[in-house]
Amino acid sequence: MQQKIIRQITLSAMFIAMGLIFDRLLMIPLGEVNRIAFGSSAVVLASLIVGPIYGMIVGAFVDIFGFMLNSVGTYTPFVTFGYMAMGLFPWFLHKAFGKASFTNLFQSVSLGFIALLVAYSVWFIYSRTDYGFTIGFNEDGSPNRLILDLTTPLFRVIFPLVAFSILVGFSLWMFRFQTRLRLPENTRFPSVQTITFIVLVSEVLIGIIWGVQWRVWYFQIPQTSATTAIFYFNQIAFFIVRFPVISMMVIYGIKTYLRTTNIVK
Repeated sequence: MQQKIIRQITLSAMFIAMGLIFDRLLMIPLGEVNRIAFGSSAVVLASLIVGPIYGMIVGAFVDIFGFMLNSVGTYTPFVTFGYMAMGLFPWFLHKAFGKASFTNLFQSVSLGFIALLVAYSVWFIYSRTDYGFTIGFNEDGSPNRLILDLTTPLFRVIFPLVAFSILVGFSLWMFRFQTRLRLPENTRFPSVQTITFIVLVSEVLIGIIWGVQWRVWYFQIPQTSATTAIFYFNQIAFFIVRFPVISMMVIYGIKTYLRTTNIVK
């Protein structure tokens, strides 16, 4: 029992370090304020490997330590709650669906989520002529915004096609055509398809929905305002990049864990 606890604490510390690296160092900066980060992959791994309690602890420390190391703006516990939820939801989804063979259902639900997200992005682009994106702050504290013209073919044609191709292509490949990523069937971990589904649902619920809602509450913005629509578009655009990368990181993380535990045994 004591050895198991020591092992779980050690793994949790490793996942915290991984989360900090992928959340604050190996990320894609978008100006001084926004970034596309992949630290949640370590939190999902902690949830699936060492359980929900340690997963929530890992999520909390990744956000708090990350803010201390590389702070942007003021600290808000809403972000920490999101990271803690990311340490709980994957375990819950694994327990609910991990042992079931719902490949067709998972694929249908995943493609449904993706279709809704792409449809919202297309609606957003065609419903306005420009899009303001905060890239930093001026010396007087006012936001420095980059204004993009949404009437160009880049946004009205190329962006929706690229987004749709990335998400649908990745999902179809994971559910139908992948062979090298298959996990051993006699492990306690879910299949590759189920992991992809878990990451997708977690990212939609926490990364997109919660990521918008806490900003709406924090900045006291009406739910139906144009700013809220912009927040959703931002989170969906980040999701297009994050979802395939985080899914692959979680799958390979579990494969690496299984390989190393077999070596130790």
